[in-house]
Amino acid sequence: MSAPATATPGHDGNRSGVDYDQIGLMRQYAEAFLNAATTEGTAEEALDDLDAIDREVLREHPMLAQLLASAQVPAAEKDRILQELFGDRISGVVLRFLRVLNRHGRLSLASAVAREARQIWDRRHKRIPVLVRSAVALDQSQQDALRDQVAGMISATPILQMSIDPSLVGGLVVQVGDQVFDASVQNRLEKLRQRLIEGKTHEIQSRRDQFSYPA
Repeated sequence: MSAPATATPGHDGNRSGVDYDQIGLMRQYAEAFLNAATTEGTAEEALDDLDAIDREVLREHPMLAQLLASAQVPAAEKDRILQELFGDRISGVVLRFLRVLNRHGRLSLASAVAREARQIWDRRHKRIPVLVRSAVALDQSQQDALRDQVAGMISATPILQMSIDPSLVGGLVVQVGDQVFDASVQNRLEKLRQRLIEGKTHEIQSRRDQFSYPA
């Protein structure tokens, strides 16, 4: 696998704090990784391996992540660590990709590239992340039913990301992008409270109007 060309830092006066060259570089690496994995017919497996490395190795062991990202550690030593640590435990395309990042001094981008590759893959296949918060855990049949319902709403394949939020009292909250669908008991109680407040305010205003006289 060959590495993408390194972006040259620009001089566009960007003061937003966003390194667009770095973002572009991550996207190039992610595209190169996906193209190589797709050519080998192992894209899903490779993405799962890269996700697992990001989630279970780099995030869970920050000292190891710092060592692999350090410019003070020789590339040859990092390469030895990569092969010893992962070896045949991950797909070949993933190991080769990590070694390419290492040769170009870009192992520090591994986590970011993993997330970017997953997002690109999901966009290519119309897979949309859907955040679901529920008062209690949903069983598999409930998740399947919810997935089918959301799929009909968004005309795409929803990727449910579940979390438990006891403060919801009951029901659930579904978020797709910027859209939030709140079916929780807490939400219904809040709407009821607002209606009661509005009704009481209207009643008070009506009583005031009864005692109002024209000037």
